[in-house]
Amino acid sequence: MTTSSVTFVNEGIFGISDDAQVPMESVRWSNGLAAPMDHGAWILTGINTGHVRVTAQCLDAAPSVEAADWEEIVEVSVRSVAGDLRINSYDITPDDLPALNPQGPGWYRVRVHASGRSINPDRVSEDPVEDYLIAVWPQEPTESVVIRASKMIDEALLANADTTPDDMSHAPPEPDDAAERDRRATVRARLLRSLQDE
Repeated sequence: MTTSSVTFVNEGIFGISDDAQVPMESVRWSNGLAAPMDHGAWILTGINTGHVRVTAQCLDAAPSVEAADWEEIVEVSVRSVAGDLRINSYDITPDDLPALNPQGPGWYRVRVHASGRSINPDRVSEDPVEDYLIAVWPQEPTESVVIRASKMIDEALLANADTTPDDMSHAPPEPDDAAERDRRATVRARLLRSLQDE
């Protein structure tokens, strides 16, 4: 099922959550677009306040990646504890967007597509200039993945390069500290090169 709506944004975020209280202290901001928590997630917008266009897809399994129309794509694992996972902005839940977890409580994979986040950063935008596609399907938790990066995502990854794997995803920590330090140094160097090339 695919449905669309114009969604209100305040303070640069909208949410994917259910009726359970959102655990803000557990938020993992690492990729700068989708920030999972112990349950639910925040989606970070370019604008500070205003409206964005959001399309929601409820799926039975992972779809193929269609990146052509999108500037940024990330995947994160999200847990529903109350069984009513929905797109919302604080206390506002668009009536025309469905529950994203018809299978009830449990783990889901969320693929967030975004375009337009760099058009009007940190400003007010009454007319939507940003588009989001949120695709959700049932799947056990796994590591967060950046499918299509942008300068905003690269900067967020660089800023969070010292975050431990447990803080960034649901994957287990790497057992070898030296190997983990090498991995972080490689990621940091790659991101610095990509930012300098722009």
